Amino acid sequence: MAQYIEIKEGELSAKVAPNNGGMIAQLTLGGRPVLMFDEDAIEMTPMGALGASVMFPFPGKTKDDAYTIDGRQYRMPMHGLVKNGTFAVKKQADNALTLWCDASASQRQANYPFDYMLEIEYKIAGASLFSTALVTNRSAAPMPHYLGWHPYFRATDKAALKFEHGMAYHYNHVTGVDGPAPEEMELSRHWDHVLHSPKSREVTLCNRPDGYKARYILDEAHKVLVVYTGAKDAVCLEPWCALPNSINNGRFVETVQPGQTKRYTVELALEKL
Repeated sequence: MAQYIEIKEGELSAKVAPNNGGMIAQLTLGGRPVLMFDEDAIEMTPMGALGASVMFPFPGKTKDDAYTIDGRQYRMPMHGLVKNGTFAVKKQADNALTLWCDASASQRQANYPFDYMLEIEYKIAGASLFSTALVTNRSAAPMPHYLGWHPYFRATDKAALKFEHGMAYHYNHVTGVDGPAPEEMELSRHWDHVLHSPKSREVTLCNRPDGYKARYILDEAHKVLVVYTGAKDAVCLEPWCALPNSINNGRFVETVQPGQTKRYTVELALEKL
C-alpha cells in the first residue's frame, strides 16, 4: 500500500509518495484538487496513477530505447530510471520535503554509466509549489542528463480551458524538424506535442470549471514544454530541460562535471477561481 507524506502551508497542500517514484500524488488548493490521481493504480505503475512524476536522467523516449556513450550502447526505458523507484527522506518540515535516490550497480551496467545522486525538494510557500531537482555527479567523467516533470492537471471540461505557453517553436518528434509553435492550442483537441525555446518563462492554464488557475514559472534550464491531452479528464503540461531523444541528437543536453551539483527549479503558482 502506498505511503504518503503531506506538506502544506495555508490553503495549499501536497501529498508525496516517496516509495512510488517520489511523485506528487495529490495537490489541493482550498480543498480543490488540482491534479488528477487514481490511487488504485499507483502500486501497478506510479505514472499510470497520474499525479505528477519525476523523469530522470532522460524524459520521453530515446530512439530504439538506446543510446551510446564512449562506444558502448546502453538501454533507457521510457521516461527514465526513477519514475518507479524508491526515494529516501532526507529532510522534512511542515511545508517542505527533500527526498533522495542514487544509482544502483545494475543501472550503471545496463542503463546509465554514471554514479549519481538525485535529490528532489518540494516546498510550499504561499500559494506556490516549488519543485527542485539537485543532480550530483559522483563519477569521474562529465555526466549528460536532462530531467522533466509530468503533472496531470485535472480538466473535467477541456473545451473551457484557457492556455498560454510562451514557446517559440514546435518540435516534430517523429521527423526531428522544428517549426513555429501554434500561438493558440485548443486543449479539447488531441495533442501530444513538443514545444521549445521560451519567449516567456511562464506557462498558464486557466481552468474555471475546476476552480483554479495554474501558472508555471520556469528556470533557465527548462526549455521545453510537452503538451498531452489524451488522458481522460486531465491534461499534461510537462516542463522538460531537453527534447525527446536529445541524448542522441545533442540538443539542449545538460552536463554536470565530476563532483559537482546542478540545480533545476520550477514554480507552480496557483490561484482559486
